[in-house]
Amino acid sequence: MKIPLLGGYSKRRSVNQDAQRTVNLYLETDTAEPESGSALYMVPGKTEFAAVGNGPIRAMISHNHLVIAISGNEVYRINETGAGTRIGTITLDGTKRVALSANRNHVIAVTGANAYIITGSSVTAVTDTDFAGSYLVDYLDGYFVFAIPDSQQFYISAINDGSSFDALDFAQAESNLDDIVGLVVDHRELWLFGSQSIEIWYNSGATDFPLARRDGAVLEVGCAAPQSISKADNTIFWLGRNAHGQGLVYRADQYNPQIISNRGIEYEIGQMPDIDKATAFAYQQSGHTFYALSFPESLKTYVYDASIQDPELAWHVRETYDQGRDRANCHVFAFGKHLVGDYASNQVWELSDTTYTDGGLPICWERTTPRIVQDYKRVMFHSLTINMERGVGLVSGHGSDPVIYLDWSDDGGHTWCSKRSASMGKIGSFKPSITFNRLGCSRDRVFRITGSCPVKTVILGAYLDAEAGDH
Repeated sequence: MKIPLLGGYSKRRSVNQDAQRTVNLYLETDTAEPESGSALYMVPGKTEFAAVGNGPIRAMISHNHLVIAISGNEVYRINETGAGTRIGTITLDGTKRVALSANRNHVIAVTGANAYIITGSSVTAVTDTDFAGSYLVDYLDGYFVFAIPDSQQFYISAINDGSSFDALDFAQAESNLDDIVGLVVDHRELWLFGSQSIEIWYNSGATDFPLARRDGAVLEVGCAAPQSISKADNTIFWLGRNAHGQGLVYRADQYNPQIISNRGIEYEIGQMPDIDKATAFAYQQSGHTFYALSFPESLKTYVYDASIQDPELAWHVRETYDQGRDRANCHVFAFGKHLVGDYASNQVWELSDTTYTDGGLPICWERTTPRIVQDYKRVMFHSLTINMERGVGLVSGHGSDPVIYLDWSDDGGHTWCSKRSASMGKIGSFKPSITFNRLGCSRDRVFRITGSCPVKTVILGAYLDAEAGDH
């Protein structure tokens, strides 16, 4: 019989309810093929694109055929060959937060009390005394929009000039009492995120102050982490909070907040001491739109795949070897490449579906199945066959005879037996299938397959030969 090997990360508070883990693998569906309509693919690998400054890479933005990157407190421009040139420095505050936005002429960086105008050749501090500070910035119809820290007020720059301000060009989010903690511009509308609510504003064209609140566009869900807000899949994603609690992940369905997290993800997020420090970025690759949510102190990264409708299947975890979380901290699409900045070093990596290491480190993947229970009778497991793409071995060296490992738990996922190994096939060796025999018996079995060889990894399903007893 075919068993549900494929799936997402939905491990529950009690593993006896659900122990499913999907690590460094993501689900892809194909309705045109009934037998192998789904598969798990290994997440993209990383190759070095650039190394700038001392790191970490705090933020990046594409502008005028260059990438502007903040490495530590230094500003670099990076060209299409990966060559980086230092063009200046900025002053960071204690939170180390940096936000970037751009118009046609320049990039602006905000770090709290300070703002900087960045071109491809210079970094200039904003000296206008009407700049009121901000950790938040975005661009709308020629204006840069900022929020004053710890307040309900936001303000705009002069049109097409991020260095000039008028003290009268401000407004206030007033539908609720919560301060503005995040903002983003989407479809020419300004979304102002409070800790318990969201207001939506638009450009009315008024001469005194051009932005006006959209009547009736107030959401009764706020934001738990300002840096978790990200645009993708023609909408907005964020880590939520409201008057009743926090830790749910949302996407906007027009003006309706739609929960996309599952109970397992929500429980784990709820245990994080650094929810307010969560960061996120989104990108689209190979037909998938990924929203990557990281917790910098808890060292966890959860990734949502917007191409999968079911939240139980749409999530996976990404981990860099021996680091807990994924090393990717921020993202920019430039030069036809997906580039990510490293949270712990000065590296800018390129994501690649045909690279099978994480910047030279192994990509350790794992898939843990749902529980296999047959009326809680004793089941004899004769064999388990794993359907994978075979013959993926390298010509020589590590990975020339790649292997996967199987182990299992007979107590729902608390303890595990010793691992068994099997070959994924040397290069060109497409048969036979991967089969594990004589697997013992159990009333409550969870299987787990793992691997880390630097080869193409595609898991298509599993078939179990088992026999249930009478009691």
